[in-house]
Amino acid sequence: MKKSKVLAMALGLAMGLSASTALAAEAQEGDALSETAFNDVPQGHWAYSALEVLSKDGVLEGYPDGSFKGNETMTRYEMAQIIANAYKGGSFADDALIDGVRQELSSELKTLKKVEKQVKKNTAAINKMQSFVDKMEFGGFGQVRYENNNSKGYDNQNDNDRYYLDLKAKYKVNDDWSVCTEWEINHKYGNYRNFYDEVNDSDEVKNQIYNGAGRGDSKFYPRLWIEGKLNNKLSMDIGRKWRGLGFQVMMYGEETDGITLDYKLNDSDLAATAFYWKPDNKEVNQLAIAGAGIKGTVGHGTQLQAYYARANVEKTGSTVGYTEYYKPGGAQLNPKIWNHGNQMIGLSLMQNFAPNLYLWADHSRTNADEQNNATAIKVSYKWTDLNQPGSFHLYGRWHNYKENGRWCGDTADSLWLDGSTGWTFGGKYVFAKNVEGELCYGWSTATDAHKNDADYTRKVWRAQLDFHF
Repeated sequence: MKKSKVLAMALGLAMGLSASTALAAEAQEGDALSETAFNDVPQGHWAYSALEVLSKDGVLEGYPDGSFKGNETMTRYEMAQIIANAYKGGSFADDALIDGVRQELSSELKTLKKVEKQVKKNTAAINKMQSFVDKMEFGGFGQVRYENNNSKGYDNQNDNDRYYLDLKAKYKVNDDWSVCTEWEINHKYGNYRNFYDEVNDSDEVKNQIYNGAGRGDSKFYPRLWIEGKLNNKLSMDIGRKWRGLGFQVMMYGEETDGITLDYKLNDSDLAATAFYWKPDNKEVNQLAIAGAGIKGTVGHGTQLQAYYARANVEKTGSTVGYTEYYKPGGAQLNPKIWNHGNQMIGLSLMQNFAPNLYLWADHSRTNADEQNNATAIKVSYKWTDLNQPGSFHLYGRWHNYKENGRWCGDTADSLWLDGSTGWTFGGKYVFAKNVEGELCYGWSTATDAHKNDADYTRKVWRAQLDFHF
């Protein structure tokens, strides 16, 4: 009998020895059952001859009492034993058969080895790429904005549009450290009109219809920093990034070169912090600040930030600008004179005082000779969820920024400047997944440098749309 037929019988029996099968047709009818066969299989049984062959070849073994027990369920162990017996017995595949198959399929085997080698190579490359992708995070948003305000202190409103792109990437070097980058592309332009909407062709900047925050003010801000953990308690970031103090970033908010250290004080998020920052802003680039503070949760629903900072300048009269702010020959060109003091304390609180209602309060004070404090209070209702279209956020805010009460505070893109007091009301709405719009209106009182520091009221309304990714 051919070996392939014997193998077919063995596998057929292994899959179900109790079912009717045509294997009997493969055996020789009428042969006598050997002495090593099974005593509970009668000579007239349909599987008699097949069991005879398998018994002689040592593929199937009976129970110690000589029985076969063909109607009982076979275990996986018994099936494994049958297959092992088939291969070690030499009956299913002798050397000649193996050599014949090998010669017949030699070209296919060579091709298969090449394919297998290439598959391994491709798999390794894919795994390497997958590892890189798993360690890399990308994000950011694009923004379009329209704004109407009198930010230049003119008698009229000024139309300002902005196109803005923020790209962020983070590469995880290991479980503790990451390399982070951010690219900001900020394109701004304006359309400034005089009080009567008349165009003045003179060289006077105030009367030009196109001026100021124009295409020349479009900026590209590349940033790079490293962040991670020095141990289970101490973490650090170092490099160039945007940094701020306070929940409303009122006290300080600027792109800086520097280092920040945070030390965990408990198992929650309460931490002590220390920092050294130097703004990249050309108008204040000689200014550097160092400070320490505490931040984190201090009670039920209460977040705290408290800081003390010191600057490397005199509290009044210092010039803190790049040398390019001087004309050839030494004449000063709009130098930045620092009168904001050289010491500052700041306190910032955020309290969830009722369901979906939040109170924000920020206060800073410097050691300037006058106008040395700043305050901002905000109440907000709900939060937007970028994954939930229809979610919204409403807010109202009051601010009082004395002229010298804070250092490089974030002005929300010049929404409210130092020396102003006023209100802002607005809201955000998620129109579609990852698409968020914001509309706000505000007014403040300040002094107009173009009119001998006379008081004036500034009004602003702004609409913008953010596309997050």
